[in-house]
Amino acid sequence: MVLRATPTRLLVFQVAESIANDCATLVRTFRGAGAFVRADQLVRASQSIVANIAEGCGRGSVADFRRFLLIARGSAHETLALLRLSESTTADQSSLVHSLESRTFLVRKLLTRLHSHPPPE
Repeated sequence: MVLRATPTRLLVFQVAESIANDCATLVRTFRGAGAFVRADQLVRASQSIVANIAEGCGRGSVADFRRFLLIARGSAHETLALLRLSESTTADQSSLVHSLESRTFLVRKLLTRLHSHPPPE
């Protein structure tokens, strides 16, 4: 069974890509002790969502696709946790943080649904 999915055509990929781009923008505002480490981890977690969706599509089988969606969902959980930690240190960016949290919840939901119902082969 060969999976034929193009990541850029998947809504979950597009939303995840926007999250990764906005996280890269957000972390430029981080200040204080440990700011670099927190920023680096948030950017890597958000980029991991996008990368795992793309890699799952590229593997070619439904089983591999579903496995990489689960990994992407784990990265979405990590991104949410890191966004929550950043709320107290980025008060001036609270609207962006809340937008990122909402979109990350959406990505988690879309990943779960896509895992249950992968694209046709």
